[in-house]
Amino acid sequence: MRTNGRRFGAGFFFCAASLIAAAAVPMRGVAQSPEPPTYGYVFTPTAQTSGTPAILKVELNSDHLRAGGPIDIRVTTTSDVVRVVTGSGKRSGTLAMDSAGVFTSESNLPHLGGLATIHIKLHFQAFTQSGTSTSLDVPVSYR
Repeated sequence: MRTNGRRFGAGFFFCAASLIAAAAVPMRGVAQSPEPPTYGYVFTPTAQTSGTPAILKVELNSDHLRAGGPIDIRVTTTSDVVRVVTGSGKRSGTLAMDSAGVFTSESNLPHLGGLATIHIKLHFQAFTQSGTSTSLDVPVSYR
C-alpha cells in the first residue's frame, strides 16, 4: 500500500499548541479545583497537659458559624493520635487524617434552631491506637 506522502506542516503544530495552551487556561463557568480553606479562628488550649495524646490546636473557618453554612476544621495533635471525633450534642463525626497529627474536615452545617444566636462548645476528642484519649471544648457562636 502506498501513502500519498503528506506530512504534517507548521500549521498543524501551531493549531495543536494553541489547543493545549487553551486547555490550560481556566474557562469561565467551568468548575475549578476548590480553594484551600481559610482558617480565621484559631483555638489553642491554655492548659497544656504533659504527655500524649494532646490536642495542640483547633482551627475553624470562623467562630461565628451559620446554619447551612460551611464549617472547615483543622485539628493539630501529637503524632500518636490516630483518630479525632468532633461534635456538639447528639451530632458527631470523625475527621480525616491528612498526615500524622493533622486532621481536617470541610462540610456544611445542618439547619438547626431559629433566628437567635446561641453559644455552643464544639467537643473534640483525640484517640491513640491503644485507646487512650484526650478531649477539648472549643467555644463558638451558632446562628
